[in-house]
Amino acid sequence: MAIEDVTELTQVNGQTQAQRLLDEGWCILAVCVIQDGSSQYAEYHLGRAKPLDTAVGPGVLIGKTQLKG
Repeated sequence: MAIEDVTELTQVNGQTQAQRLLDEGWCILAVCVIQDGSSQYAEYHLGRAKPLDTAVGPGVLIGKTQLKG
């Protein structure tokens, strides 16, 4: 997925939450290690694009049914 295709962003702190989003079709954009005092944890930044049937832009193939009307 190209970065210009990202239309939604989210951030979670847990591996389980990140895995659930990955299973739903999100992509990992960055994983940051955060240190807060003596605590250290991973912060997952994820993104996803619009569904293909609604995404229209440069380089996007459009079906004939969308061109009619």
